[in-house]
Amino acid sequence: MQTVESRFIAVVSIIYLVGIIGFMIPELNPLFIKLTPWNLVLSFGVAWLFHKKWEITHILGIVIIGILGFFIELLGVKTGIIFGSYNYGATLGSKWQGVPFLIGLNWASMVFYSSSILAGRIKNTFGKSLVGATMMTAYDFFLEPVAVRFDFWHWNTNQIPLQNYITWFICSFLFFLLLDGLSKPIRNRMAASMFWIQMGFFIILYILIRLF
Repeated sequence: MQTVESRFIAVVSIIYLVGIIGFMIPELNPLFIKLTPWNLVLSFGVAWLFHKKWEITHILGIVIIGILGFFIELLGVKTGIIFGSYNYGATLGSKWQGVPFLIGLNWASMVFYSSSILAGRIKNTFGKSLVGATMMTAYDFFLEPVAVRFDFWHWNTNQIPLQNYITWFICSFLFFLLLDGLSKPIRNRMAASMFWIQMGFFIILYILIRLF
């Protein structure tokens, strides 16, 4: 199983490297943008495929985070008072009330991935939540300019507000508290790798869009 898992991680890494190329080549860009929703869903599915201990409370926690994440984003889009004033583009696919369904999955997956990294490493719930929220906010720092460039979403002021990062940290912190309160996540090497692969993907694109 370990060998199979390592091979999957290698394949996923290659897919994301190809994705970087596809996003940066104008002729390929439309195709790779269309593939983005499928990639998010498949990444989430592959992470669960290698999960070694399924617990109903853990699964319930991830589902609740996904639902809460969606409705927080919905309130954010409608009011502009949570993250700042922004609107979603077409890249993340089908929407309800202007918010892509996949944004809930994105919240759920990122908490799942990052909690898998920290599982068993930090015993204190508060400390684990602080570290997890910091990881999530660092991820968002590199994600934001890439998201704007490739029509994930757009800020009405054409600037990413500090408020966005503060609220992202607070939401992430509360989601970690929620998940840890319901269930103690276990280590999932594939999920942990997915976090670092996606982080690397956005860091490289972050650098490239500033150079070109």
